[in-house]
Amino acid sequence: MEVHIVSKGDLNSIHALVKEVATIDVLPLLNTQGQNEFLTRVLSDIESTFDTSSYYSVKALVEGEIVGYGAIRDGNYLTHLFVSKQSQGAGVGHFILSHLLSSTDVAEVSLRSSVNAMSFYAKHGFVATGPESEFNGIRFVPMTLRVS
Repeated sequence: MEVHIVSKGDLNSIHALVKEVATIDVLPLLNTQGQNEFLTRVLSDIESTFDTSSYYSVKALVEGEIVGYGAIRDGNYLTHLFVSKQSQGAGVGHFILSHLLSSTDVAEVSLRSSVNAMSFYAKHGFVATGPESEFNGIRFVPMTLRVS
């Protein structure tokens, strides 16, 4: 497995990956408003994570195929972490998360975990900092990891 910085040419592949994973793992847990918000806002925001002035975004490759994608904003906020259904459970998420965390020197990294991903983040040391919340129909749990 390899990790590389994303490039503009990866946008369609990453968009398809995120949509595939979200359709199976995230959207079923949201109400209609949340599903619409995710599909219109979250998916369209992926391109903004390719802006290297604010984001460090990477793709995981296995035999040249993108099987994962992650992005951290300003070194302290994990905005995206998606692993293809076929690669889940094979350490891809751990590999991407470790890579993103090693790219920063901050004391704390936070995120808004989708409800289905809470156990993954907890396994990697993140703790919930508040109750499950909802914004525009998207359910999440705020979580934080002390890095140093």
